[in-house]
Amino acid sequence: MPQAVPPRKLMMAIMAEVLACVNVTPEMIDAAMRKHLRGTDYRFPKISELITAYRTLTKQSGRREDIERCLRCKHVRTDSGIAPITVLTKPYPCPGKCVYCPREARMPKSYVATEPAAARALTLHFDPYAQVARRVQSLEGNGHDAKKIELIVKGGTWSAYPWAYRQWFIKRCFSAANHLGSRNAHHATRIKRYGTLKASQKANESAEYRIIGLTIETRPDWVTPQEIVRLRELGVTRVEMGVQAIDDTILALTKRGCTVADTVRATTLLKAAGFKVDYHFVPGQPGSTPEHDVAMFKQLFSDERFCPDMVKIYPCVVIPSAELAEWHRAGTFKPLEGESLLEALIAMKVAVPYYCRLPRVVRDFPAQEISGGSTTSNLRDVIKQRMQERGLVCHCLRCREAGHREALSPGANVKLFVDEYRNAQGTELFLSMENEERTTCLSFLRLRLPDRPAVILSAVASDATKSTCPDRSIGKDLRVDVLRLLPELRDSAIVRELHTYGQLVHVGDKKADAVQHQGHGQRLMQEAEKIAKARGYKRLAVISGIGVRGYYRALGYRLAGTYMRKTL
Repeated sequence: MPQAVPPRKLMMAIMAEVLACVNVTPEMIDAAMRKHLRGTDYRFPKISELITAYRTLTKQSGRREDIERCLRCKHVRTDSGIAPITVLTKPYPCPGKCVYCPREARMPKSYVATEPAAARALTLHFDPYAQVARRVQSLEGNGHDAKKIELIVKGGTWSAYPWAYRQWFIKRCFSAANHLGSRNAHHATRIKRYGTLKASQKANESAEYRIIGLTIETRPDWVTPQEIVRLRELGVTRVEMGVQAIDDTILALTKRGCTVADTVRATTLLKAAGFKVDYHFVPGQPGSTPEHDVAMFKQLFSDERFCPDMVKIYPCVVIPSAELAEWHRAGTFKPLEGESLLEALIAMKVAVPYYCRLPRVVRDFPAQEISGGSTTSNLRDVIKQRMQERGLVCHCLRCREAGHREALSPGANVKLFVDEYRNAQGTELFLSMENEERTTCLSFLRLRLPDRPAVILSAVASDATKSTCPDRSIGKDLRVDVLRLLPELRDSAIVRELHTYGQLVHVGDKKADAVQHQGHGQRLMQEAEKIAKARGYKRLAVISGIGVRGYYRALGYRLAGTYMRKTL
């Protein structure tokens, strides 16, 4: 078998032939490679090698979208309009003792070293700077534009880590983004000199690689008003919570250490401050049944105390290092798998409303790490096929986003839809630009209208004593006015999220056939302002990512505290 690495000259010749063609297809690139490699001992070039040759040849002539599309590996990575960059925190004691969590000493709680992001973090000694830089380089080496970074921080209970470590970790992530590329290289000296998180964030507002969203994951019982202020200081815009189940009996049996009341309070606090709120839901836990799992999942959207923006479904599996493995060996726990799992997941997908996104229906534990439960890695594809055969449809955002659907015809009618629902002591409006059939979503906005005259964060009084919140004063009195800690939100409606789908287009660029930068976001913002004003709000605040503050400034918004705000 040929193993020799093709010389640079040969790869340049291959790409020169490709560039001479119009409307390039993957088959044309394959034919060019075969032609130039015929009779040699060279292996086929890697995609990253072809991309390097392509970029060298197009420095002067300009980029070709048809070729870039063919060279791009795993289109889904950036087809949601952003480049997701996942980084892991160092191992640190977790306050939870959940029976299903892996207990690997060299990893943060709930992670195993063979998961892709975890393996990368371990190799890089959990250095956030190196993780960001390496992942961006990897994406770009495979043909993706990674200049709009959605930073996702994993590692268990973020809020339990020391505050100094959390500040350092996020600053290192921003520093990495600021130092990438050439346009912002002059910022490096200034950032090194001052070395503060605020300086790094300020520099990122105009950097070539911008962090446009920041996600952390934590436990519901660790969400307090004081923690919310700290999250905003770091630039966090989205919070993933390990809700797992909304049944206190199941939570107690699995030693979760928190309650349904904690989830209710955390959701209310986070929504009041404008965060996007995502849940982790675990079907198949000890003490549950497929029918009860489906009922709980449906309640997430029928009960106004919950209504998450996104749900990651992680069917419960047995990891050898977890306490649950002992239950499994003893025969006291049987994992949910096979047809029972499939039918439960299908019922859940059918129940998802238009405003929610299901990014995962299975945790990406490698099969060799699972000693009990489903090891089907393409579970989503299996479910999709089953649903199509039965004429069933999932309305979740991931299934409808433009990047995952066939492109709309040039004459397709794009309409504005508004879905309104009550949630967490406020009214939520989901504004979206979609085709008439609502099968393809181009852009959406989440608008929150807090209950007035003030946003009072409270839970059902009878639930107060059930809270396991570490801030005991909050446990005693749940009537907390978030405006005392975030006065910039007074008299304001809040834009919690604005997102345009489709292949990532860098700030300032335009592509004729792309969804991004076509004015959909601006129209949604205008509509949000109109609605907020008509409903009696004096201002509109946006929980903006650091890297998109410039976008909102161009629309007349100014920085107030950690939010972009405009008087209506």
